[in-house]
Amino acid sequence: MSPYTEDYFKDYKEQPFKWKFWAQFIKKKFPKESAILEIGCTYGFLFKYLKDFPNKYGIDISEHAIKQAKILNHGAYYEAMDTEKLTFKDSSFSVIIAIDTMEHIKNPERACKEIARVLKKDGAFIMVTPNLNALSRKRKRKDWFAYQDPTHTSLLTKEQWLSLLEKNSLRITKIRSIDMFDRSPKKIAAIANLLSYILNIPYAKSLKRDNLLLIAKKC
Repeated sequence: MSPYTEDYFKDYKEQPFKWKFWAQFIKKKFPKESAILEIGCTYGFLFKYLKDFPNKYGIDISEHAIKQAKILNHGAYYEAMDTEKLTFKDSSFSVIIAIDTMEHIKNPERACKEIARVLKKDGAFIMVTPNLNALSRKRKRKDWFAYQDPTHTSLLTKEQWLSLLEKNSLRITKIRSIDMFDRSPKKIAAIANLLSYILNIPYAKSLKRDNLLLIAKKC
């Protein structure tokens, strides 16, 4: 039985500051005609802020999440799908984005191969995943946020992710760390993280923030 039931999402919130940031990022980098695929779309909140983009596709392994996404709609096509077995044709998308998703995939090597297959030449893959070099991990150790979710089956190092992407003709164009929510005290960390997004500076070159941001281009 899938762990991603309605109960799994009971504390899930929209976090509009995050989705607005990524929507603006996409708007600045890509034309409106671009076909966009979001992997692990949950309730489709990203597409709420990309109304001018007509070619939006969201997939999630959770039947519950896709059901909710279809209710909210946001002018996108949604389908329950395993990233390791994408049903899309080769070279279908100009942009593929996976925020807080890759760590949930049991076989990330197979997933990266599928992502590369459906991405167009010169298309972009954007991913955010827990950063094993984060200061928060070193300080909190076993209490680090990424260790609290048993569905995080693929917590890989930066080097491992780079290897998987490059092996599949995904050339890295940007490496940054992003997010500052898992620090003490929690309330101050949450405010700092919110402000970083509002000020359009949620990521840094230091690679010490909570998550790792990788952007790659299909060769």
